[in-house]
Order: sequence, then structure tokens, then C-alpha cells
Amino acid sequence: MAKMIAIGVEQFALVFGALGFEMHVVDPPEFLETLESALGDPDVGLVVCGESSITAHDMHEFRALMLEGGAAVVVLPDQPEPHHTGRELMRQAIEAAAGVDLLTSVQEESEEEE
Repeated sequence: MAKMIAIGVEQFALVFGALGFEMHVVDPPEFLETLESALGDPDVGLVVCGESSITAHDMHEFRALMLEGGAAVVVLPDQPEPHHTGRELMRQAIEAAAGVDLLTSVQEESEEEE
């Protein structure tokens, strides 16, 4: 079975550690190095990251690592007012796979209803 890894601040990693994920507690400056190491491990199948660990400065390199790595990478919000990094990356992945921008369409419809 492939390893599952959680990378993020302590509270984020602890939640996934309780679910059986291998935990990597990191501060944002250490995030990319830890992610690159995890994605270089052929036994890793899933990496879950807390969005607060990804700085705007690191976003370009983060996206490149996601494309190169063999494991699936999921970014989840882990703070009260998220940067919406996870949502934006999810939107891009769905659009690339399905050819449809589903999340933007849903957001526009909910804004119209208000």
C-alpha cells in the first residue's frame, strides 16, 4: 500500500497523523524541501498539504513539483481565512481533467442568487 503523507503546521499534521498519515510538521520556509523529498519517494501515493504552508513566493515552484511528482497532491485550507490556494489548485486540476471550469461556475451561480 502506498504511503500517505501530511505536510503542514503542527495542528494540521496532527489531524492527519491520527488518520494514519505520516506526519511532517514544517514551517513555510521548509515546505518546498519537504514536499520535494516526499514526491521523490516512489512509495508515496498521496501528499496532503496545509495551504498556510505555501507562500505566494513558492507557488510557481510548488506547481512545478506537483506536475513532476508521481504522487497525488491535495492542498486543503487550514486557517480561518484561507488564501484559497487549495480551491484554486482544485479548480485548475478539474478544468485540466474535464475541460470544464466547474468551481467558477458554481461560485458565480451562488453570487447571483445573493
